[in-house]
Amino acid sequence: MPTLKDIEEAINGFRLIQWTYSLPTAQMAEGVLQNIHHNTSLDAMQCLTIARHLVKHKEFIRAREWLMVGLQMHEADEDNEDFYSQLGMPLADFYELFVEIHDELGSRYLAMSELRLAIKKWPERVSLQRALSRLKVNIRIGKEQAKAKEKSQGVYKKCCNTECRPTAKLHCLYNTTSSYFLRLAPLKMELLSLDPYMVLFHDVASDKDIISIRNLANGGLVRAVTVTKDGSYEEDPARTTKGTWLVGNSKLIQRLSRLTQDMTNLDIRDADPFQVLNYGIGGYYGTHFDFIADTEMGNFSNRIATAVFYLSDVPQGGATIFPKLGLSVFPKKGSALLWYNLDHKGDGDNRTAHSACPTIVGSRWVMTKWINEREQLFRRPCLTTL
Repeated sequence: MPTLKDIEEAINGFRLIQWTYSLPTAQMAEGVLQNIHHNTSLDAMQCLTIARHLVKHKEFIRAREWLMVGLQMHEADEDNEDFYSQLGMPLADFYELFVEIHDELGSRYLAMSELRLAIKKWPERVSLQRALSRLKVNIRIGKEQAKAKEKSQGVYKKCCNTECRPTAKLHCLYNTTSSYFLRLAPLKMELLSLDPYMVLFHDVASDKDIISIRNLANGGLVRAVTVTKDGSYEEDPARTTKGTWLVGNSKLIQRLSRLTQDMTNLDIRDADPFQVLNYGIGGYYGTHFDFIADTEMGNFSNRIATAVFYLSDVPQGGATIFPKLGLSVFPKKGSALLWYNLDHKGDGDNRTAHSACPTIVGSRWVMTKWINEREQLFRRPCLTTL
């Protein structure tokens, strides 16, 4: 059975999907996502659970939407009232939460009228009497209503919904110059940005290699963690993914390392191991940088470039987005995205802030390679001026 943590993370995924892709609550409950009807839906109890979670996070407007959808489902299924009661979610629970939400939103006289009707119907419910007492106090003292949480719409939502390309002047080509080997086997390369440099390679990972990579990763996937200021590791609610490192020096790892070096023309001897990440439903990674801030550097070599291999197609959602560039890339199995994190002076480029948009349908598999700057002295030296 799912744990409380499983349920909370699933609902957080719902919240993110709904906000990012502007999905109507009623359609989402029916399994209609971006006008695609899926063979699944939610019931009244699940809608109530989502509403309670949103109230806990003080998202009262969205909570009201989910509650009303659940209430309509519950009332339309009168024959199963005893079933809902046995499961611990009688109709009275819906009205009790309705009162709490409207109390917080300032519609207290509406809440009062509904609460009095509920008390008449369920006089034995002590919790309704307590809710009445709280509501009377709030009306008397004129408690300030909760402020709606405002989240920026902007480029993030736009580029998570549709693939964004800031310029149409760039083009595709066969890369034959990054390494000598590419003269014999050129790579299909799509230029996405020249400043900062960003390219998308097509058809670089075979299905056979992808299956081998995912098989290697499956046994070691754990919830991803981030490093805190005191050096400890903890789960980050802005990074809902599972991952593992591919350590060792197998033939597969050697071949993928050579491929990365051919793609980038960078020395990867000092690079981090490959990291495989899996994003489930609602899985995402908040906006972040891959380079290390100067205050955190210490003796570390900074990450000059990032290569992301896409190991699966994603039916809906899951784009890699660069909000400051107005650019997004949707996963395509076998392709690889490459960008530089540092500018020509070796400083972190803030324009490379990126995020993984929430996965709506499917499973997003990626493999990341962070390439460090220490070994690039003769391949990409820092320049004070251009």
